Amino acid sequence: MTLKKRIADLFDRSFWRVALPLIIPIALQNLLMTSFRLVDTLMVGRLGDVSIAAVGLAGWASFFVELLAFGMSSGAAVFVAQYHGADNKKGMLQTYGMMLLFMVPLGLVFTIGVGLYPAFVMRLFTEDPALIAEGVKYLQFACVSYFSLTLNLAISTMLRCTEQVKIPMITSGIAAGMNAVLNYIFIFGLFGLPAMGVAGAGLATAISSLINPILMMAISFAKKNIVIAPFKQVFAIKGFFKPFWSRALPVLLNEFFWSVSILVVNMVLGRMGTDNYAALTVERTIENLVFVFFVGLCNACNILVGKSIGAGNIEQGKLYSRRFMVLTPIIGILAGLLIIALRYPLIGLFDLSETAKHTARVLLVIFAIDAAVRYIPYVEVVGIFRAGGDTRMGLIVDVICHYVFITPAVILAGLVWKLPFITTYIIMLAVDDISKLIITIPYYRTMRWIKPITQPEPVDREEAMIEIGGDPIL
Repeated sequence: MTLKKRIADLFDRSFWRVALPLIIPIALQNLLMTSFRLVDTLMVGRLGDVSIAAVGLAGWASFFVELLAFGMSSGAAVFVAQYHGADNKKGMLQTYGMMLLFMVPLGLVFTIGVGLYPAFVMRLFTEDPALIAEGVKYLQFACVSYFSLTLNLAISTMLRCTEQVKIPMITSGIAAGMNAVLNYIFIFGLFGLPAMGVAGAGLATAISSLINPILMMAISFAKKNIVIAPFKQVFAIKGFFKPFWSRALPVLLNEFFWSVSILVVNMVLGRMGTDNYAALTVERTIENLVFVFFVGLCNACNILVGKSIGAGNIEQGKLYSRRFMVLTPIIGILAGLLIIALRYPLIGLFDLSETAKHTARVLLVIFAIDAAVRYIPYVEVVGIFRAGGDTRMGLIVDVICHYVFITPAVILAGLVWKLPFITTYIIMLAVDDISKLIITIPYYRTMRWIKPITQPEPVDREEAMIEIGGDPIL
């Protein structure tokens, strides 16, 4: 196959006709959800470096909850996408029930635990009394969002994997708008209310995060989609535990071990100076805005690959995976160039000290250069391997890379050798990328990640064929 033919095969119009209606709404939904953190960071940033660093550190509590819930929902997405391709409604509802049984209690436990012991959570990341005091004010309110976050993720997963991606996008937009308004009111004190500072940011997050799942359920009820089903169908999970957890448990463990490693890394970085961590908080806020596009790519990849394999169309699943493997670094290069061009006005949005601003700009340039390769393993593991039914490889990759290479490298650089903050950051990114790419790319090429969960019911091929711009999809 010539290079010209290969490029035409990867980027023909039929691909964009099925991919863009998934990529754009999912990316927009995640952009809107990311705006929660952006608005918090922008408005809290006006209170000074201590406040912005404290909120950044406190945010790791919600990050940990989100990662555990994401592990469960990502494992469940393997089933929902393939069951959707096989038109197996019973399997989809059983998967929904398993998500709710795990994720809702998870959110409640963390909401209560962090609400009762916010100071303990802050001490995990810093020994600075000022940062701890500010972080406690934020967590006492923001912890309520952990429950709504897990419920939101369960419902969103069902809607996304059944290609109803517009509903989460709409509700996220409403919740994000409410968050921005409430932040301004509570942080600075409007309409006769007292100025609450960082506590106001936490309160705004708690209230607006509850709106999202409530709205999704209301819209789903009006549309009578799969999210609205009798309890006896959703929780008819007898006999489903073993097949479900055989695939979902590796994903949950994957996200757990990955998040513990990231938390340890941030315990190190959080002890390398308030200015440095304030700069890192801003850099990551901007980085998250870029990441939403890769979330859209990854979820679209997961849906299309999983649906194709679930329908028994293995070659179509392979073709989709190749397209996303090429598209990911291209988007990374474009995003990196845009960040470098806009780094001064972006950092100028935040009220940081001059030292922190300089550090943040340098971190942004480093990240922008790295973006060309950084998200390739993410799309491989979350978007391709899991969609294909292989949930174990991601666990193997992250345990080896994070516990043998990345976490030890950061501890040595930041705590033992006491290297400069920026040098430690470069080492962290380099070790991360190199170790993961060396393992994931050769494994992707073997195609051993294709492990169908279910086979579709035998049907007449002529009736089952759907033409989408020349691409036959069962």
